[in-house]
Amino acid sequence: MLPDCLSAEGERRCRRLLAGATARLRARPAAAAVLVPLCSVRGVPALLYTLRSSRLAGRHKGDVSFPGGKCDPTDRDVVQTALRETREELGLVVPEEHVWGVLRPLQDQPKASVVPVLAGVGPLDLQSLRPNPEEPCSGSLVGHLKSGAHPAPAGNQSTRAGGGALRAVPAAAQNPPGHPR
Repeated sequence: MLPDCLSAEGERRCRRLLAGATARLRARPAAAAVLVPLCSVRGVPALLYTLRSSRLAGRHKGDVSFPGGKCDPTDRDVVQTALRETREELGLVVPEEHVWGVLRPLQDQPKASVVPVLAGVGPLDLQSLRPNPEEPCSGSLVGHLKSGAHPAPAGNQSTRAGGGALRAVPAAAQNPPGHPR
């Protein structure tokens, strides 16, 4: 049952499955890292995403993505990169002990790998997020993990799927007043 994915047993099982890969991949050099934040919104299991500003230059403008970014030379490892970027982009502080594991790197472009870092952030109130206007994200989205879930107030958000196709994701949008999209 899906709601169990955020239970203590689900977390233990996930940490156990990712332990070997996490130890191996955590210190591996990477170009960037993203946080895959597992949360619950109004009791419904969800993933937290960011919506990148349409004012950005380059190929990622307007994309739905996980919070994250380039590794800084001062970052100890990819976990620290993902946590730092999430704090900078959304004002969401995720303690390192909430990290469940590190997933296999993905190639964003030739010679540039992005490492996903999985973390449980617990119950989330979208109004508590404070997106930084200096960061490339223009808001946050929540994709519900519950099958058959009704779209949250913002309705369906279009996202890029493989091959540039669009698909709908039930999501709740959070854009602070005066924050550019």
